[in-house]
Amino acid sequence: MDEFLLVLENEVQLVALTLFALIYGTKLFWLKSLRAPLEKMPPKGSANKGALLSFGYLAWPWAMESTRKHLAVYVEFALFHIAVAIAIGGTFIVPYMPQLLTPLVVNVFTAFLILGFFAGLIRIRRRLVTPELRAINTPDDYFAITVITAYFLTAAWGLYTHSFWGMATYFGLTTFLLIYVPMSKVSHYIYWPFTRFYYGHLFGRRGAMAAARQGR
Repeated sequence: MDEFLLVLENEVQLVALTLFALIYGTKLFWLKSLRAPLEKMPPKGSANKGALLSFGYLAWPWAMESTRKHLAVYVEFALFHIAVAIAIGGTFIVPYMPQLLTPLVVNVFTAFLILGFFAGLIRIRRRLVTPELRAINTPDDYFAITVITAYFLTAAWGLYTHSFWGMATYFGLTTFLLIYVPMSKVSHYIYWPFTRFYYGHLFGRRGAMAAARQGR
């Protein structure tokens, strides 16, 4: 069983990561080939400052009306994505840097993974009970958020107990996600840096973002 886990944590993960990288490399190559339309109007603000602000808004929930008025949704969003980072990071720490998994670190990781799990349940419920969200969600959307939410629980199980079945489930689901994610709607995050940069660059240049206006 120990040998099985070693193979699952190393060789299997490396093969899945290679496939993951090839698919995303192809998508990034395609994105790089796209060209944004040229702005013909003279600039009224700073495009570069606008791009920086666009990325900074993720850490400044008070900067946008949508998050300022719905702070609980922002906290839920933050906890969900912190759990994503921990669950993914754990798959590298366990086989290659296990000395980092001190009892304190494991307890903190587990706490955030459990919080992320509950945040995921809240997000699933919102999609089911809100008519506007239910109308635009597809079976793939529901499957994606459900499997990611379950992933947090398997990560917490594996990291906290370090048991054979906990680790096998955790890394088995990791392998599945490495293959599934690039071909699903979860891959939306690869577009996020591009959209944030374009949004900030465009509206910063137009002076539509207050802090990016000339003279600010």
